[in-house]
Amino acid sequence: MKIQYLGTAAAEAFPAIFCHCDACRRARQLGGKNIRMRSGILLDDTAMIDFPPDIYALSLRFGLDLGSVRDLFVTHSHSDHFDVQELCMRGNGVYCHIDNDQAPPLNVYGNDGVQHMLELLLDADVTKDIRFTRTTFFQSYQAENGLLFTFLPCQHKADEDSGFYLVEKGGKRLVYAQDTGLFLEETLNFLAGKELDLLSLDCCFGKRSSGGWGHMGMPDNQQVVERLRENGAVTGRTRLIVNHFSHNCGQLHDELVEEAARYGFEVAYDGMIVEI
Repeated sequence: MKIQYLGTAAAEAFPAIFCHCDACRRARQLGGKNIRMRSGILLDDTAMIDFPPDIYALSLRFGLDLGSVRDLFVTHSHSDHFDVQELCMRGNGVYCHIDNDQAPPLNVYGNDGVQHMLELLLDADVTKDIRFTRTTFFQSYQAENGLLFTFLPCQHKADEDSGFYLVEKGGKRLVYAQDTGLFLEETLNFLAGKELDLLSLDCCFGKRSSGGWGHMGMPDNQQVVERLRENGAVTGRTRLIVNHFSHNCGQLHDELVEEAARYGFEVAYDGMIVEI
């Protein structure tokens, strides 16, 4: 399974668009891995989790063929994870021309909030090019490339069924968990005994704790890892990656790498590719 991190920042991006804080000033000066766009990943080239507002710039930067993406799995309706306006450009034969205008619809999977956004903002020219499926916690959905996605509940957007995904194929498993607090007991119980090859965790607060709700920092990440190690989901072969950083953490990439090493974590960066 091929996983490509697209953006790796929180909602304001990093450096934040209007910000003069020290971390943002240093990030602009140094560039490189310190420049982070909003978060999403591409799996085996034709499935995505989340659709950030930077997706056009990311597609150019990393040479992505978004016209070949067949399945989009959305975690929740916050605009940094689901840019429905940009998704409107999927209107085949109108805003784009895919496979001689005969491309199948894009399969979009999401919760109640995602469904509401689609109903509000998709016009008639685009609706025929998107096939929506409402996700239910602990239910699995198969992408056209064979990946199996299971939607798991988390503590984040309280007014909708906010969650994240377990992804499986050919005996390989990954959890991509962004915009979460500490994992819920029901989620921990579901993952018990499911040995993970990759665990990607929200690290919005960097070296600081979030307090356990909404987002996480490395101390919170460590708590989640320990619980998953106790129930058999995390083993000695599980790659542990932290992602989704806010400028408010105050740490640039190399500083995050140094801190993460204390916990045995790797630090994601825009464009990073992982094979499991």
